[in-house]
Amino acid sequence: MKIKMKLLDMTLIGLLTGGVFAAGAAAPAYAQKSGQPSLPLKQGDGGRAGAVPVDLSSLDKPAPAREAVAGAAEVPAQCQGNECRSDEGVLFRVRTRGEDKPVAQGDDPAALQANRRVDVVRENLTEGTAKIAGKFQIDLPNGGVIWATEDPTLGPPVLNVQSGSTAPFENGRIIKPVRFHAYTNYASFIDKLQVTVYRGSDTDLVTPLATIDVPVENVAEQEWDGALPAGLNLLAGDELIYIARAYGKSGVFDEIQPQRIQLLKPEEYERGVQIQRDQVQKSLGQPIDERNAQDLAITSSIYGTNAIRLQNIPVYGSRVRIYGRDIPRDTQLTINDQTFPIDLERKFAAEFLEPIGPHTYAVKIKGQGGTTLEKNLDVNVTGKYSFLVALADVTLSKNSVSGNIEPMAAGDRGRYDDSFISEGRLAFYLKGKVQGKYLITAQADTRENEIKRLFNGFFDADAQDIFRRLDPNLYYPVYGDDSNTYRDVDTQGKLYLRVDWDQNQAIWGNFNTGITGTEYAQYNRSLYGAALAWRSRNTTVLGDPRSELRVFGSEAQSALGHTEFLGTGNSLYMLRHTDLLPGSEKVTVEIRDVSTGRVESRVDLTRGADYEINNMQGRILLTRPLSQITRENVRTLTRDTPLDGYTQRLLVDYEYVPAGFQTDDVSAGFRGKQWFGDHLAVGSTYIDENRSGDDYTLKGVDLTLQAGRGTYLKLEKSRSESTAAPLWYSSNGGIDFVRVNPIDGPRKGDADKIEARANFKELGWTQLDWSAGAWWRDVDPGFSISRYDQGQAVREYGAEFLGYFTENFSLFGRHTRRERGDEALEQSQLTMDWRITNDDQLGAELRRIREERGAGSTVPDLDAMLFAMRYTHRIGSSLELYVAGQYTVDDDGGRYDRNDLGTIGARYLFGDRSSVSAEYSNGSRGSAGKAEAEYRLTPDHTIYGGYTFSADSTERDPLFDNVLQTGWTIGQRWRLNNQTNLYNESVFLKDPRDSSEGIGHTFGMDFYPAEGWNLGFSVMDGDVDGPSGHIDRRAYSLSGGRTDQRTDWSSKVEYRKDSGAERREAWTTANRLFYKINEDWRIAARFLYSDIKDQIDVSRGAKTVEGNLGFAYRPHDNSRWAAFGKYVYLYDLATIGQEGGNRYDQRSQVLSFEGIYRIDDKWEVAGKAASRWGDYRMGRSEGLWLDSRADLLAGQVRYHLIAKWDAMAEYRWLSVKDGGDRRGWLVGVDRQLSENFKVGVGYNFTDFSDDMTDLEYDNKGWFLNLAGYY
Repeated sequence: MKIKMKLLDMTLIGLLTGGVFAAGAAAPAYAQKSGQPSLPLKQGDGGRAGAVPVDLSSLDKPAPAREAVAGAAEVPAQCQGNECRSDEGVLFRVRTRGEDKPVAQGDDPAALQANRRVDVVRENLTEGTAKIAGKFQIDLPNGGVIWATEDPTLGPPVLNVQSGSTAPFENGRIIKPVRFHAYTNYASFIDKLQVTVYRGSDTDLVTPLATIDVPVENVAEQEWDGALPAGLNLLAGDELIYIARAYGKSGVFDEIQPQRIQLLKPEEYERGVQIQRDQVQKSLGQPIDERNAQDLAITSSIYGTNAIRLQNIPVYGSRVRIYGRDIPRDTQLTINDQTFPIDLERKFAAEFLEPIGPHTYAVKIKGQGGTTLEKNLDVNVTGKYSFLVALADVTLSKNSVSGNIEPMAAGDRGRYDDSFISEGRLAFYLKGKVQGKYLITAQADTRENEIKRLFNGFFDADAQDIFRRLDPNLYYPVYGDDSNTYRDVDTQGKLYLRVDWDQNQAIWGNFNTGITGTEYAQYNRSLYGAALAWRSRNTTVLGDPRSELRVFGSEAQSALGHTEFLGTGNSLYMLRHTDLLPGSEKVTVEIRDVSTGRVESRVDLTRGADYEINNMQGRILLTRPLSQITRENVRTLTRDTPLDGYTQRLLVDYEYVPAGFQTDDVSAGFRGKQWFGDHLAVGSTYIDENRSGDDYTLKGVDLTLQAGRGTYLKLEKSRSESTAAPLWYSSNGGIDFVRVNPIDGPRKGDADKIEARANFKELGWTQLDWSAGAWWRDVDPGFSISRYDQGQAVREYGAEFLGYFTENFSLFGRHTRRERGDEALEQSQLTMDWRITNDDQLGAELRRIREERGAGSTVPDLDAMLFAMRYTHRIGSSLELYVAGQYTVDDDGGRYDRNDLGTIGARYLFGDRSSVSAEYSNGSRGSAGKAEAEYRLTPDHTIYGGYTFSADSTERDPLFDNVLQTGWTIGQRWRLNNQTNLYNESVFLKDPRDSSEGIGHTFGMDFYPAEGWNLGFSVMDGDVDGPSGHIDRRAYSLSGGRTDQRTDWSSKVEYRKDSGAERREAWTTANRLFYKINEDWRIAARFLYSDIKDQIDVSRGAKTVEGNLGFAYRPHDNSRWAAFGKYVYLYDLATIGQEGGNRYDQRSQVLSFEGIYRIDDKWEVAGKAASRWGDYRMGRSEGLWLDSRADLLAGQVRYHLIAKWDAMAEYRWLSVKDGGDRRGWLVGVDRQLSENFKVGVGYNFTDFSDDMTDLEYDNKGWFLNLAGYY
């Protein structure tokens, strides 16, 4: 209990003197458990729900005047123990009360809360001699608390603006106002916030239709009356695009990703709103009107999430966070008259990036009965911050060893031969902010070593750093304090240094090269060394920085790995390599055109939100299954198969350490780009990797001519020598791999690219939307980068245009030719779209296909032409009927199998863009039928399903095609994040904090959409041509979960079956559970099971079982007790295609318990018991198991003698099967010489015996320990 009160004493003294937090703002000092860090050191919900803050009487008074604060700062104060003094005597003294002198009797919650307190006693205080600099905490009548903190790490600026995804449209106008909701955390740096609306087809944002000024506040709302320019020919079903721009000083601006609003008929809009209201009512468990339901849905989706596409406004100062817990139910919380959401556990968090100076936050809590609590939080942002922790530890010992030590290892014998041993460790961590702009983070740790070798390899990296490889969930799954932690430094070496300013960064440590601004000069690796990322504050008219530079140098400690997967319909994917470097992976989903291989779009995934990774086993588990095919954005009327579309691929780049890797080779490079005016930019890239004779180089130059957002010319020329990395591809989730790039042959080549696009309306040449584009690519067979290495010469060129003759009549044309080796595919199409009336639409398409086979091919070349028409008629507001016909105009003398086809179908629309449809087709290649359904749950979440059957038996062998056949699919579609540019520059070398962590995620908040039960599913049936032949694949996935105040549970079960050339079954289940039994007990569990059985070759199977179960007991009303326990089980049989671990089975179990009990103010006892069982066998699913076991028992007793003297005794026993027993005592006495220095002396005795090696010895001796810390 004394230790707990001592923590409160020190925190309170620091607060009263202004010496703990530079800003004069802090989290409340909570009654901490023994050994538990105080709340301000933790991220997020660092303590228990229901914990009662320190009750400072001064906090109930108005905040002191700034002049008084300044005057107080001039009085020097010396604080020691529980009091502070000045030249005038005692300023104040802290007295702790608690279990010894309770103010309330009983053990009910009210009495326990009343007894958890600290009393501040002011003695001989002259008026104005000591005052708290600002009011930073609010105590609520029900025991809740609201407090503020200042964090010198600014974090990423966040901006998001959204409206409802639909709007009612009738007679050429929007008939109801559209409300825009805005969230930002840097309103203090924004002068103006505007939303601009464009027509849906105006993707280059040329002609604004409306501009709406939004109030500049952290949480804001603004209505738009929906007024549109006269003569605008819009119809129900059309879309509007809007963007939001935030303007700072000097005209610089930030911009969010474009968002869309669909115009619906009033009855369709009302149905969608009603569905949304019903869903929100079910989640909340209480009635709510339609407007509030829509507002709540939008607010919850944008709060804390970032939609910024361009970020240029400079942000200085600090991040102020206001937290709250135990907010009364059925209340509304506002800060500066802005409403902030409260989560399921009655917590909230608000974030503000603020400039230097004083800031006041008016907090109001309004109850349903009309009662209102109003308080102010005053925070003085100084922009200055320094935090330093340093440690110096030296141990001098003299040992004597007796007994039989000959069988000992040579290294151990050498150590024990030296009777005098001197070991030590030096370490520090520094975080400081200068001028409110430069944030410095530094760490150095020599690690424990002999003093004469303390600085050996100080600048070297250690890729095998075991502490970076520990999974925190595997130590203890739960600690009982509901806290979140993060590692502020990321380094493989002993030294780390990072300086952040503006959007620039200089670093020594782990970094991401981030050279991704071009198509063929990409170099994106995670390395250790020195790096600089710099950009100018000046920008072009389109928001691009005028100057950019990235430079790095590294003594590479790892090799680059690259693995690609075809979507299997499941979530589990096994990488080619195991034992990856933690944090080095970069995971991307690419959507590719099947016939040309062209990348249509790309989405970068975020760890934690979109996937989990096991670095030791090389395993990735996606949050949602990845299907093989998507039909989204396929712009053609003609079809070659009933089930066609784009394929989805999962791309993973990572670092690993292969056998025999040379770690003394240097890699260096740079990327620079300079704009000359607003229209011309020149860039250059250079990479040099030394590889002991097989050096890799990459050189590139690029030029950009840009007249506007949609009018530009881009040229690239790149050259590479040697192979960037082996590229591996798997079509079955990692069971088998095929190397894509060649091993032998010339490994040198060029890659050239020209891309041009013109928006004629943007240039002022046309009144309606007209645009055209063209591209040309030429890649040599020896060219190699990690994302592109075909090993064959590839040439591709094409052109396309889209033009509107009237508002209702458009024409789209495209011609492409792709040559790979001596094969070629050429396609041309011309597509017409005519919207005759609001209910009638006609489409027509002419498409030419030309395939050229190489020499020696048995398949003849062909040149064919298809024509298709489609007529659509809408009946009422919901029913849509269509008929389509496809005719083979030219079958090239019979070389092309005729593909005549007639189709009739219907589509029923309802709700918020939800639909069901069915169609039937019959033609020269057989008959086909299709039924589809799509149900939109939220703007970002849609459930869809479809079934397609086909009697097509025609054998086809199209170039570059995977032969996608008849199938059916059911699943869900989420928007993973806002659409990103295909190739974009990275902002940071190493993000100080993950920019994906919004305020809700950081604080562990769960809003209403997560309340209650959730269910997800996915079903896929499709065909694929794998390395072994044609495969029929079926995949099923079912997921569910529950989130409430006590439970956080999620589970997923998946099944996949392959038949044909490969016959196997795969089961996967992933489960997580965190449960709060009460305020004292927590349990956490995790279980992953994966079993792949190959029916052709049993040895090609794989199996993984990984689970842990843990508990934590930490009484909220008694800090004397603390206990933890865990059980861990692991079985791993890697797939045959993985390198490392694929030649043996392994399994292990760990059982561990430990606890501590403080008997009284003098005595404390602690103990630990642990066992580990391990087995492995040198055969895949066969052979004899070789086992091992280790048991550990440890006990410790501590006794506080007098004053600053403490004594300790410890006994440990370690038993290793077939490895002997080691037992030992250690006794010692410590003396605290000063606040920062401690000296200890003791004696140890170790007894070791091993019957297997006939080894017995006694090791005993004294030791002297000197420890200094700051």
